[in-house]
Amino acid sequence: MASTSETGHAVNVANLNTMISRLQGYGARYNPTNNSIKIPALQTLYTNSNNSLTAVSTTKPAFDDAVNDRQEIFQAMEKLATRIINAFDATEAVTDKMVDDGKAIIRKIRGARASKKIINPNPDEPQQISASQQSFTQQLEHFSKLIALVASESTYNPNENELKNAQLTAFKNQMVTLNNAAINATTPYLTAIQNRNNFLYTPKTGLVDIAQEVKKYVKSVSTITLAEFRQISGLKFTRPKKTQ
Repeated sequence: MASTSETGHAVNVANLNTMISRLQGYGARYNPTNNSIKIPALQTLYTNSNNSLTAVSTTKPAFDDAVNDRQEIFQAMEKLATRIINAFDATEAVTDKMVDDGKAIIRKIRGARASKKIINPNPDEPQQISASQQSFTQQLEHFSKLIALVASESTYNPNENELKNAQLTAFKNQMVTLNNAAINATTPYLTAIQNRNNFLYTPKTGLVDIAQEVKKYVKSVSTITLAEFRQISGLKFTRPKKTQ
């Protein structure tokens, strides 16, 4: 299901298309001197804005898939980390100090996760996506330290295959792969969001402000009746609310 903000972007673009149709209905009476609100310019703005929505829609599935795949393996990592420290603690030659060091690393893993919003970051909040990426990078760094710690003790060799050093390294490498995939999928998605926001919300030249200029001009034309003006005055053009 599309988010409220995504729906709002689409409504803005659809309303511009409706506005253009109404303006064409005014005929020669709609004759502004401002080039940016002339019908050809509005048609170009509509096309660019509509294409920008399409770009967001087409890049979002790959972004969502990559983020979800990364989320799944990082959640599995937290559970695995707990098993690792228990197996490490059960190893005969491991000292209490080494176990405490391992537990401290696990607390850092959980702290990095808890301090950032990392589950399906709001696609309209690039800063949140950036914070999410930072969180995953920190967790990966801490997990790497944990498996390095257990590998440093030669007597650590559990019977459980998934807890052995070679398997832990393979698991970490898979985390790296999925993290990089999420990063690579994020770049085109963020670019599409930025382009959409530029077309729709840039002050003075964006769709929302341009539409308001059109309304002002139409209201100033004496030959356009109040009933005709109401054909466009009720069209809503809004900016997305900031997520707190």
